Amino acid sequence: MKKYFVIAIIFFGSMLNGCTDLDVAPYDQFTINNWYENRAQVLSAVIRPYTHASAWLRNGQTGWWRVNELGADQLIWPQKGAHGFDNGDWGRLQYHSWSPATTDGIAWNPWRLMFWGMGLCNVVLQDFEEIDFDAIGITQNEVTAWTAELRALRALHYLRLMCLYGNIPWVLRITGNPEGTAPRNRPRAEVFALLEAELLDLVRENQIPPLSDPMVGRMTLPAVHAMLVELYLNAEVWTGTPRWNDVITHADILINDQSLGGLNGRPLGLDPNINVTFGNTNRTQSNEGIFQMAFNRSQNFWLGAAELKHYNERDIVGNDFGGWNGAVVTPTAYHSFSDYDLRKHSWFYYGIGNTPYGGYDWKGPYRNIGRPNNSNFVLQTEEFQDMPLIYSYSPVKAVVSVSGTSTTPIADREITITEWYAPEFPDDYHKLLIQEALNGTVTKSGIIGTYDDGLAGYNEFYLAGARVANATQYPWSRNAEDYRHIWGNCSENVGARENKYHYGAGNASNSGNNNWLVYRMTWIHFAKAEALLRTGRASEAVEIVNNVKRRAFVNDVTGDTYWNSPEAVTNLDRYTAETLTLDEFLAERGREFIFEGWRRTDLIRFDKWEYGIDGWWGGLNRNPMAKHPERFNTDYADRSDGTANRLPSRRIFPIPANAFNSNPNLKQNPGYPDGDPEGSPFVNN
Repeated sequence: MKKYFVIAIIFFGSMLNGCTDLDVAPYDQFTINNWYENRAQVLSAVIRPYTHASAWLRNGQTGWWRVNELGADQLIWPQKGAHGFDNGDWGRLQYHSWSPATTDGIAWNPWRLMFWGMGLCNVVLQDFEEIDFDAIGITQNEVTAWTAELRALRALHYLRLMCLYGNIPWVLRITGNPEGTAPRNRPRAEVFALLEAELLDLVRENQIPPLSDPMVGRMTLPAVHAMLVELYLNAEVWTGTPRWNDVITHADILINDQSLGGLNGRPLGLDPNINVTFGNTNRTQSNEGIFQMAFNRSQNFWLGAAELKHYNERDIVGNDFGGWNGAVVTPTAYHSFSDYDLRKHSWFYYGIGNTPYGGYDWKGPYRNIGRPNNSNFVLQTEEFQDMPLIYSYSPVKAVVSVSGTSTTPIADREITITEWYAPEFPDDYHKLLIQEALNGTVTKSGIIGTYDDGLAGYNEFYLAGARVANATQYPWSRNAEDYRHIWGNCSENVGARENKYHYGAGNASNSGNNNWLVYRMTWIHFAKAEALLRTGRASEAVEIVNNVKRRAFVNDVTGDTYWNSPEAVTNLDRYTAETLTLDEFLAERGREFIFEGWRRTDLIRFDKWEYGIDGWWGGLNRNPMAKHPERFNTDYADRSDGTANRLPSRRIFPIPANAFNSNPNLKQNPGYPDGDPEGSPFVNN
């Protein structure tokens, strides 16, 4: 078989005809044995699908992570002023209004990226059949381990493709497929069975390595068990038959079997600290990472989350990771965290500073650490240009007076807030923090210039919200009365932002060295707890969840007084068998795994995809075919009528029209039009 250089950019499945047509003119041409001439070249081919997986497993492109999070009820990418419309993609995603059209990338991009990555696995596995390994000094044991590793990584692609699209092709070879170059898509239950068999074979054959330091970022035996846990956790949705006992079986293997390996000389387990797991030393300090995407700044490959960061957020901690000012935490998600919860104080940027809680304080206005020569506070750039950066769901407005006159040197003049409008931060403590920031070098100069002009509004300044007469009546989104319509024209600083992965200062050697977690041990414990809860073993589930959750409420700073109090039980921070209902379990899953890519899958499994937690999409049931119409009403205080598409068919994505262009044997998923329908642009009602 001849191997073409161009095959390294296979769009497998969606472009299967093109990547198996050996008559095309290649850019360069190799045979198997002059392409793989030594161990390094073989290993680079094994590693290549992992670097590609970074495009879809985590944030950054429209892959599995993005559609699983931004289509759910915890994260949204709203339009902020002139930015964020992006062809209406994020509005269609949030309101489940995507289509299979070639012009709609929501369905096409994850399909393209994941089948491409799966093809990268297949091409190497097939090449292994022809390589003369003896000639390049590679043992059969090494080949066997690499083969098992690539099969496991291919299985992860199939698992996540099945999660999004349900009915997909099953192809294990680049050439020589029984179905030729245009394989049919199989029913989801059939794909489930094939995938289960493949994963169980990998366990039984025991040829894939255990977890160890050299295997960080690569597929190992614990990752195979984690995939089985995910498969069985969603079995009822994906096949119609629950497999809760199988969830418990494989979760227990991961929890108890130390022969699976571990990290840094320690077995897999829970981290005692909520931030070690995600910090920039998690590669060496955390015990939780079953499968993680490895990053190393010294190799110019570091973790960033640009779509979750404000443009100037880099200046808060002094790194050089500029953001896109994209995704925002929804208010229902942020406010679901208890004020006693360390995760609320450590995993988000939000609000105006308060007394640090548990040692964490990520509230604005932020001191400029990254570029202090520009200003002594981190500043906004758009509607509230040169105002101190804060994040808020509600308006913030200050009426000020300025000492001195236009002839007084600016350094000798002082800004004082005389009237303060901030519904979420009404007290003098927050007012004085903002007053200090208004006297920052850049902000002070701008305010004094406007003040001295004496024109209308000369003494009124907004830091969030809109420039209207009464800021206290201003809604969160500027063109709708309902805060749930937040996809519309918002401000640049609207809402809480992600800070779960603490990247560290840019001058630190480990800045951005955070490994991105795909599977972690806390997720395994929660999967087991859910299976126990669903099979009538609530007391055991409560013990697991409380043991995990305790870390977020007890540490050396705050102690355990609150955690052990009756108030913690009343507030649903510590659970009992009576209070840990399925709804509360889902809410706690949302808190613990926010930003990790699981939310859409969880909402579907808990039968809440059409309306989310606290009626996020709520309101009038416009569609008589929606599931559970009794759950939708018009009684919300904000009179929302909702805009989400609630057809049950939206629980899977359509097969994209681009895929049909290269494979006419595909069949469209139920509820979606065949062919290439005209795209349905999002309309903000």
